[in-house]
Amino acid sequence: MIHRILNNGISVNNTVSLNRKLRVSNLITLIIAVVMLAYTPMYVLYKQPAGIVLNSLYFSSSILTFILIHQKKKIPAFVLLVCASMLYFVASSIVYGAKVNLHFFLLIVCMLQVVLFNSQLIIRTFIALCIVSFFSVVIWSHFYDRLIYIPQQTESAEAIMGNVNLLLLFLIISLFILFFKGEMIAGQKRILEQKNLIEEKNKDITDSLLYAQRIQNAMLPSASSLESIFSDYFLFFKPKDIVSGDFYWAFENERYQFVAVGDCTGHGVPGCMMSVLGINLLIEIVENKQIQEPKVILEELRNGILLAFDKDRKSEEYKDGMDISIIRIERQTNTYTFAAANNCIYHLTPDQLEERIADRQSVGYSHESKAFSQQEFSYQPGDLLVLFTDGFADQFGGPKNKKFRYKPFQELLFTQQQNNNLSKVLHVTFENWKKELEQVDDVCVFGVRL
Repeated sequence: MIHRILNNGISVNNTVSLNRKLRVSNLITLIIAVVMLAYTPMYVLYKQPAGIVLNSLYFSSSILTFILIHQKKKIPAFVLLVCASMLYFVASSIVYGAKVNLHFFLLIVCMLQVVLFNSQLIIRTFIALCIVSFFSVVIWSHFYDRLIYIPQQTESAEAIMGNVNLLLLFLIISLFILFFKGEMIAGQKRILEQKNLIEEKNKDITDSLLYAQRIQNAMLPSASSLESIFSDYFLFFKPKDIVSGDFYWAFENERYQFVAVGDCTGHGVPGCMMSVLGINLLIEIVENKQIQEPKVILEELRNGILLAFDKDRKSEEYKDGMDISIIRIERQTNTYTFAAANNCIYHLTPDQLEERIADRQSVGYSHESKAFSQQEFSYQPGDLLVLFTDGFADQFGGPKNKKFRYKPFQELLFTQQQNNNLSKVLHVTFENWKKELEQVDDVCVFGVRL
């Protein structure tokens, strides 16, 4: 029975904090009802209608509080409980005198409102009222006698009554402490269970991500394959979340060398899946179908993505795709052909850095899809081509926690272009800029020495 009373209004849909407040309110309501029922016979014995009325009203307010909580009217119930308690203890102290020590119960009212309410304004208002009420009763009792005198009640009986009330106050405070200790232990147990569950889930997710990383790394060109294609290259590849939405790809046939860097929609697992799709499509288009024009490769890549995502729904429903730059290098003629979707590249010579502008559209669905263009450029042996995604330039950090931006990125590449370990330079610069801040995106910078 008591358990059902204490769980009045409790629901799994409530927050832990709200359920705790409801249990506190139910506990106080139960104590009020029991104490008022126990005190009423004494007032009947002494023929004190004022005491009977006050006890009856306070008892009724506790029942009404219980009903309001049952009807899910929590705030009105809490306000009623606090206000009724303040009025009862103030009125009883004035009527029967401060020696019965009922005004000390205003301390419990202070504790109660701190527990029940979230609003600092409401809490401070009620605490101020309790303090004012407490000292008002003390001052009243100093200058005025109690309103009702009970002839049968001697001073010793009055002292006994006051001590009984203090004992009751101590018992209620002890119940408060025991109750909250039990709630804290139960809360700590729940937190520990949730912590263990989160750690278990986190381990499962991390293991899955690490396995996905193995799959993605198997799809990306290995260091040995890159070395067999390019005699001099560098790579700075840093996923944000173990797996990456950025990717790089390279291929060589009898006439051409191909290199591409892509930035897929999203990062983490969604980006990783898109990157695997992009690599597979490039392998199919260039290696199997032997399509060699960069702009046609991008067209075929777009068609492949649209086909993959448009099997069961309209393409307008998604925005998945990628920004990508692709270069075809012809060593015999010292030329390269460039095509790109939103991803420009840099051509660095000892004297300058030239930016090759990409088409302003992604590879994927677009309301105004246009044919991709391509450009052919000549180069001198020793020039450097750099393909990249936006992760490096967009990283926050530095003394003012701002983006690194493209101009400093260009200056870094230009001044360090002859460095034989440019990937390490990029790594150190990136980490020194980012420091303790979170990495905001995947990063991929791929350079080829021509």
